[in-house]
Amino acid sequence: MAEGLTFDTQVSHALERAYQTPDIIAARQAVVKALAVQAGQSVLDIGSGPGLLARDLAPVVGNTGSVLGVDLADDMGESATKLCSDFSWVNFENADALSLPYADNSFDRVVSTQVYEYVADLQCAVDELSRVLKPGGYAVIVDTDWEFPYWNASDGGVRDRVIDAWKAHCGQQSVPLRLPAAIKSANLQLTKVQALPILNTSFDENSFSYWLSMIISDFARGRNGLTEAETAVWVNDLRILDGKGEYFFCINRYLFEIIK
Repeated sequence: MAEGLTFDTQVSHALERAYQTPDIIAARQAVVKALAVQAGQSVLDIGSGPGLLARDLAPVVGNTGSVLGVDLADDMGESATKLCSDFSWVNFENADALSLPYADNSFDRVVSTQVYEYVADLQCAVDELSRVLKPGGYAVIVDTDWEFPYWNASDGGVRDRVIDAWKAHCGQQSVPLRLPAAIKSANLQLTKVQALPILNTSFDENSFSYWLSMIISDFARGRNGLTEAETAVWVNDLRILDGKGEYFFCINRYLFEIIK
């Protein structure tokens, strides 16, 4: 059963820093390119989080267009509004991906990144995206396959227990494997799929996996019988491996390009 993340100060800070690493900046650039947004178009960002993607899209659509970000977390909307305060055509609202409060065929572009792994019903979420997207419009969905992260470890047993505990943070496992069928069922056309690998060979504040390890260790503590000491040992082992030149992390995100 998915238990979700608790966004306390420590986790929120780690998440914010992770979003600003070169790994994730490159992924956002890939999303912007795939959306092929034009000036004057309307864009819906489902699960807009702190507003970083909306900020990247704002100058592309320009003041004749619009970017609307939706998220279930109120604090995310507040942060995003501050981040995009220079763009009057960017707005944020509280809304559920499973029940978008917008009319059919409302948006030229729709994007959802790292959201569908958390929804209760994947097909319903994709159906809602299809419903609000205009005929001929483009959509992009990005999600991670959390079944297959790879982290080097001195103690593979503890690492595997930590990663297994982490899987409980989301309700939908292996979303990328299931998305093509959901897209087809929603009467959308899948035009391209590309892997967005994140590969880190150093454990430092500029790497996505550094901040991810902080989030995972916080979540895993107390799950799978893991004690605070064990999760601390796991993170410290990553530092030791880095010092020995043996640090290695790899995971794939997948970007789906869609047309209606």
